[in-house]
This record gives sequence, structure tokens and C-alpha cells, in this order.
Amino acid sequence: MTQTVPYNTQTSNTTNTTAMNGTSGEKNGKLLKGMVVGAVVGGALAMLDKTTRKRVSSRTSNVKDSTMGMVAKVRENPSGVMNDWQDRLKTASTVLKDAINDAQSLYEKVNDDVIDQVNQVKEDSSEIIATTKEAAEELKDIGGKVKEAGEEVTGESTSSVNGSQSSTSSTSTSDNNIHPTNRASSVPGQVGS
Repeated sequence: MTQTVPYNTQTSNTTNTTAMNGTSGEKNGKLLKGMVVGAVVGGALAMLDKTTRKRVSSRTSNVKDSTMGMVAKVRENPSGVMNDWQDRLKTASTVLKDAINDAQSLYEKVNDDVIDQVNQVKEDSSEIIATTKEAAEELKDIGGKVKEAGEEVTGESTSSVNGSQSSTSSTSTSDNNIHPTNRASSVPGQVGS
């Protein structure tokens, strides 16, 4: 006959876990005790000041009075207090819903109006920039044509003036001394110096 012996690992693990938790539990207990002692000591030191004592006592009495008043109202008319709180919650809920609706309508207005206007301004500015670039290119072309026309004028008048000068110089050099206005000018279209 063989007899089976149950092998239970949970007991050893449980004892190990309990031992570990006991150690951390002691640490947590010491921390909690230290916090409570520190709060008590701090409160006691704060109570040494006369104005602090007066403020604490007045606030404590105010809290006590308001709490007692609330307890008295609940004792007298519990359903009335409950209805009052329900009405307040409904009113607060309605106000909150209105605020959410207002915020949503404001968001939609900003989205529809302002963003559309911003996009329109963006498109308009892009068009203005493109038109300005085109105008600048056209001005360059016009400037080039004006320069070319100026070169044509100066080139033709120089050759015509040089031709008249060569004809006058071949006739006589004494005429140039007599009539100084027949000499070539540095300004196109003008004769004389």
C-alpha cells in the first residue's frame, strides 16, 4: 500500500510573505505614528500664539454652528433638505449645460467665421504676392526695353553726330573755331558744348 502525502507549497510561501509584510507593516506604522506626532507637535506650537488661538476658536465655532444648523434642518425636514439639494444640483446642471452649449456655439462661430476669414486673408495675400512678383518681372522687362531704347538712341545720335562732325571737319578747321556750337555734345540730341 502506498500512501500519498500532500505537498503544500503555500504554507511556506505564506509564512515568508507574512514575515515580509510584518516588516513593512512595522515601517508603515512607524511612519504613520511619526506623522501624527509631528502634526500634534506642530499644532501645539501654533497654539502658543494668541491670535492663532483666537482664529482657530472662531473658525471652529463657525463650523460647529453651521454643522449644527444643517443637522437641525435635516432632523426637522429631511425630505425638504433632500429636495433642496436636488433642486440645487438640477440648477447647477442646467447652468453647466448652458455654459457647455455657449462654449460649443462660440467654438463653432470661431471655426466658421474667423477661420474662414483667416483662410480668405491667406488666399488674398498669396494672390497679392503673386501679382507683386508678376509686376516686378514686368517692370524688369520694361526697364530692359527702356535701356535698350536708350542704347539705340545714343548709338544712332552718336553716329549721326560723328558723321556731321567728320563732314564739318573736312570742310575747314577754321569753321570750328568760328562756330563752336557745331561741335559734338556729350548729351544725345544736342549739338555744341
